[in-house]
Parts: sequence; C-alpha cells; structure tokens
Amino acid sequence: WDGLLELGGAAGLKPAGLGARDSLRFEACLPLYGHEIADDINPYEAKLGWAVKLDKGGDFLGRDALVQIKANGAARKLAGFELIDRGIARGGYEIRDASGARIGEVSTGMPAPSLGKNLGLGLLPAALATEGSEINVIVRDRPVRARVVKTPFYKPRYKK
Repeated sequence: WDGLLELGGAAGLKPAGLGARDSLRFEACLPLYGHEIADDINPYEAKLGWAVKLDKGGDFLGRDALVQIKANGAARKLAGFELIDRGIARGGYEIRDASGARIGEVSTGMPAPSLGKNLGLGLLPAALATEGSEINVIVRDRPVRARVVKTPFYKPRYKK
C-alpha cells in the first residue's frame, strides 16, 4: 500500500475508499449485494430479469417461483428517486406513501457527486415504482418528499 502510494504520488494518486466506490456504482445504478440484490430480492424486482434464462432448458432451484413471478409481474420493483425537499436518503431509511403507510426502505442513497442531487434507490410496490410517482423518505423522523425518476441516474457522454 505504502509502495503504491509512493510510486503514484507524483502522478496524483490518492487513496479512495468504499465511499468512492459506492458513489460510482450508485450513479450508474449498478447493484451491490446486500443492498439492491439479496436472498430476499428476486431478479425481476432488482431489474435483472435479463440475466434469467428460463427458456434455456434445465432445471434450477427457484425456477418455478421465477416462472410465476415473470408471468404475474413482480409485486415490488427497484426504483430510483430524487429528493424534492431538503434531506439525504441513506440505506435503511423508511419509505412511505402519501398516506404515511410504510411501503419500503432505501437500499442506497446519497448525494450524487457528479449530478449535484440527492438521490436514492429502493424497492417500492410496482404501482409506485413508475416515473413521476411521489413518495416520502423518513429522514431524522420527518418525511422528506421525493419523486421516482428514470434510472440509471448517470448517463455516459461517450458513444458506443
């Protein structure tokens, strides 16, 4: 570690921690295990249905459940949101609907450094996971208004 920092110091190399990694993957909406993907989050909820190959033949654990979820649609979906009011969403914070009922929790949230906005991701009931829906994130025991927005948050400026 010290050797790497010494070698790269003249070129401006600086240490970066998990916070830097988290903000980069968050703005691009790349999932992190334990946040946007986990044992209790299925691929269709996490917007990863493209990775499930149900028609390739072969059987695997959970296949029948995934076939049903795909046919009926996921009850909840990962959605990105932008805070309208002042506040920062953090992982684990409650998400409520307009009536005050708990509908989910923030999986990842932070100020997005390259966008200059306070953003978050969370699993919401499918009906509220649509662009433009308004939700409330509970920040320090008070509701902070947020609006569901299109993801990924960060759009690359290069051409493929």
